[in-house]
Amino acid sequence: MIKGVITGDIIESGKLKPEEKEWLAKTLKKALKVWDKDFQMKSEMYRGDSFQCLLQEVSYSLRVALLIKTYIKSLNPSNVFDIYQRKNPTIKTSAVLSSNMFDSRVSIGIGEVDLEMKSVATSDGVAFNISGTNLDNIKGSKQSMVIGSNDEFNAELETELVLLDNIITRDTALQCEVINLKLLGYTETKIANIFKIKQSAVNQRSNSAGWNAIEVLIKRFESIYG
Repeated sequence: MIKGVITGDIIESGKLKPEEKEWLAKTLKKALKVWDKDFQMKSEMYRGDSFQCLLQEVSYSLRVALLIKTYIKSLNPSNVFDIYQRKNPTIKTSAVLSSNMFDSRVSIGIGEVDLEMKSVATSDGVAFNISGTNLDNIKGSKQSMVIGSNDEFNAELETELVLLDNIITRDTALQCEVINLKLLGYTETKIANIFKIKQSAVNQRSNSAGWNAIEVLIKRFESIYG
């Protein structure tokens, strides 16, 4: 059966302080548990800086990959206000703030899953092989998002992901907060209420983050595999 597999890791995690790495891992794991229910997927974190997700519905793969990518980037310190402190008032900001930006590499593989075990890490199939191999291939390069499939859409999707990666790479933490919630279907009015800012500010962040192009690409992907 055709399924989607997302494999990823934290970029330059070795440069993070132990407390930063631990905080980031716990925060991401909590978010993944929520998305497991929302998108019928099974996720797992390993080695403290890597993660893998198995999606029963292929059409969710790109949206979830972007959720992970934008969520991690949204956790970065901001010169407008301290995102760490707002998300976790009990944490000591001096323990987590650094010059390093939180970011991730994300690889989507689409294909057969021959062996589905209780643990994602011990499952196997074409989708896992594509996802894992492509992630290894982009390490050391400027690209941080990649996709691969064994169908006729592979060349198109590879090209589109290069363009999408270029857009997301330029987005700031505050822009990624907005994109992350838009990926979950939140309206601009609701996002404005959550962050206690004007709707016009949400719209400005959305436009400057390239949401219009992101949304078109997601719709195209979901039309292919939906």
